[in-house]
Amino acid sequence: MRPATLDPALRQAIAITHTGYYTVDGMTQGLGWEMYPYPIKRDALVAGNSTQMAIEPHTVNWLTPPQAPNADWLVNKTGSTNGFGAYVAYVPSKGMGVVILANRNYPNAERVKAAHAILEAMGQ
Repeated sequence: MRPATLDPALRQAIAITHTGYYTVDGMTQGLGWEMYPYPIKRDALVAGNSTQMAIEPHTVNWLTPPQAPNADWLVNKTGSTNGFGAYVAYVPSKGMGVVILANRNYPNAERVKAAHAILEAMGQ
């Protein structure tokens, strides 16, 4: 959340993963992380983390040069494996974030909705 406080090598590694390489439907894609302008409406965040977004082709806009990390982004990532589910979302400029770890693979939409509600409550 506060990369300026990190060791220079780690700070550089984090910056590389938070650099935007292309945009698609309001989302900026980094190396693993997906970023959205904050604040973001719940339905837009759910759509960006949907199965449709993950498996269907989409027109992308390549960023040349790549976009530097932005503290005002909501940075997020869903994940699941072997019946377990996770979701991470944080907003560096607000110093707030949420990590959801579940011992069951709840649908992405439900994880994203829960995290969005928590972030909304924290931001008030």
